[in-house]
Amino acid sequence: MIDRNDVVLSARDAATLSAILASFSPREALFPGAAEELFDVLEGARVVSENALARDVVVLNAEVTYDELPGGVRRTVRLVHPASADPARARISVFAPVGRALLGRRAGARIPVALPDSSIDALHVLNVTPGARS
Repeated sequence: MIDRNDVVLSARDAATLSAILASFSPREALFPGAAEELFDVLEGARVVSENALARDVVVLNAEVTYDELPGGVRRTVRLVHPASADPARARISVFAPVGRALLGRRAGARIPVALPDSSIDALHVLNVTPGARS
């Protein structure tokens, strides 16, 4: 049985994220503790080959539509490398709290999340569209 809340990463994304973390400077952090939390995500993830990755898994450059719970506000964002983040264009970094929560999850997942806006308890992933791979 597939657990949609499991974190699954492609070997490519795992390597990219490991490289980001290796070159990351905590002094430049927009999100305190983000590197440690992203490292924990990587450590706990199941890493698979690109070919074995389901198309509905949130990967780098994927467009993701989710509902914020319990309020039901729907958002669509693209999960990107920190250097490409642009909240005004709905391009969120894997270092952002929502980015870390979505990474490696599948459509259908309900993810508990601790965000600065305490009215949001969880995210419900509705749709994932893989982006172009670089």
